[in-house]
Amino acid sequence: MKFEGINNIKSYYYNNPKLQVILKMESSYVHRTIRKREDVGRQGTICSLKFTPDGKNIVCASKNYIEVWDIESGNQIRKIKATTGTFSWVNDVAVSLDGKYIASGIENIRIKVWEFSSGNLVWEAKTMSAVIKVDVSADGKYVIGAATPYSGIRTWDLETGELIDKFKTGGYSRTFAISSDNNYIVYQKGKKAIYVWDVSSRTKIRELKTKKIGWVYALVITPDMKYVISGSYNKRIHVWDFSTGEKITTIEGHKGPVYSLVCTPDGKYLISGSGDWTIKIWEISTGQLTRTLTGHKGAVFAVAISPDGKYIAGGSTDQTIIIWKIT
Repeated sequence: MKFEGINNIKSYYYNNPKLQVILKMESSYVHRTIRKREDVGRQGTICSLKFTPDGKNIVCASKNYIEVWDIESGNQIRKIKATTGTFSWVNDVAVSLDGKYIASGIENIRIKVWEFSSGNLVWEAKTMSAVIKVDVSADGKYVIGAATPYSGIRTWDLETGELIDKFKTGGYSRTFAISSDNNYIVYQKGKKAIYVWDVSSRTKIRELKTKKIGWVYALVITPDMKYVISGSYNKRIHVWDFSTGEKITTIEGHKGPVYSLVCTPDGKYLISGSGDWTIKIWEISTGQLTRTLTGHKGAVFAVAISPDGKYIAGGSTDQTIIIWKIT
């Protein structure tokens, strides 16, 4: 795998209190920089990134707003004010498989679903805790949200907002992952083990243990359902066999917390974003580091990969989104 993109960004971008989307296409120079007025500091932090299913747009969460950017032109095509208030930011976003909806998890104990084409609110549901993580099921029918510790993990009908199911995690959990067949949800309970939840039987069927797992900020299940992978505040990435729960390996290399993980569509590589300002690409089967992407001047809270596997995106506390082309 070869990654094209700049390896450093001038301090100008870090000091500029505006959101930037920086596209590195076919050279080692900035292809396009898009700016919009944003407040300094946390006001511009990128908390979450998702590509649309057609790969033409990228959706990001930044403080009170959801932003939609056109990849080809570099233009901002939509800005949704999802919430108001100093302590009521958007924690996470997800895009439905048909591209019609954007789901968002809000700090002020709400999940909201928006129409992609218009930016209009379709429905919202109140929870008992901040919604930290949201995702759309692999069949595109449901929205799943983690609102722990009080509301647990809940499932809503994507189009109607009807509450379908819920279960208590028994402790604080920052994230979860859904299997590609929709049958399993993986989550962490407090700082202890990671558990596999069987959706149909509504039972906990497997426990994944390891020493010093710490707070887990990111979880993924590989597309082939072969591995469960976690990223922790203690800088470690752990890999388990999904079917047996056996620990396969621990990957070390980041010098800061691992905040975000995503797998390539073929399931061969893992992409991690960290508090050490870097994005790293690992071969899952061997745990070997294949490339480190630099350029951010702050913690990388979000990483995403386009559906065709051609682009990697990183979102950071430095208020930038950087996109690398994979060739």
